[in-house]
Amino acid sequence: MCCLAAGLLMLAASWGQTPEEIIARMDKAMEPADSKGLSMVMDFKIPIVGTTTTRIYMLGKKTRSETMIMGHELITFSDGVTDWEYDSIKKELTIENAGPAAEAEGSEAEMLEGITDGYDVSLQKETADAWYLLCKKTKDNPDKDAPTRMDLVVSKKTDLPISLTAKLKGIKIVLHDLAVGVDPEKVTFRVEDYPDAKIIDKR
Repeated sequence: MCCLAAGLLMLAASWGQTPEEIIARMDKAMEPADSKGLSMVMDFKIPIVGTTTTRIYMLGKKTRSETMIMGHELITFSDGVTDWEYDSIKKELTIENAGPAAEAEGSEAEMLEGITDGYDVSLQKETADAWYLLCKKTKDNPDKDAPTRMDLVVSKKTDLPISLTAKLKGIKIVLHDLAVGVDPEKVTFRVEDYPDAKIIDKR
């Protein structure tokens, strides 16, 4: 009987949430990413060109991105000091010093923390599995380049974003498959993993 009551309380807690409460739950669920890392997929749907997909892994100052453009894969690593980029078509490995942006990179959770600041957020619908939020840019939003609208779907099971969709300068951006926790091996560059690559060292 106690288990049934507890289950009903948990179910009730997951329903009837305000947009502010949902965002707060999402921010809380993102906090472990600071120490455990974060991964996600970003789709860029560009007119005429088509869809470009990038899978991103982040752990501390280390990052790895795998970008697929019309069957052409680029794999980029960075540890905040050095960048490595492998071109699968040219079979070239370019090594460069990391730029200021990489050196100043913040925590993984900060990528989505406060993402709804400057937006009016409303709950459009909810299902047994997710909340569907509409984010409309406010008139006093200081970021002139921010999308006028974002569609955010948050999981009731994990409180993590299921997807975030926005349109910016004619390009549709969809963030999805977000997960907390990255294996350190995934973001560690090893030159021996690319034995056939021509090395171009620009440092």
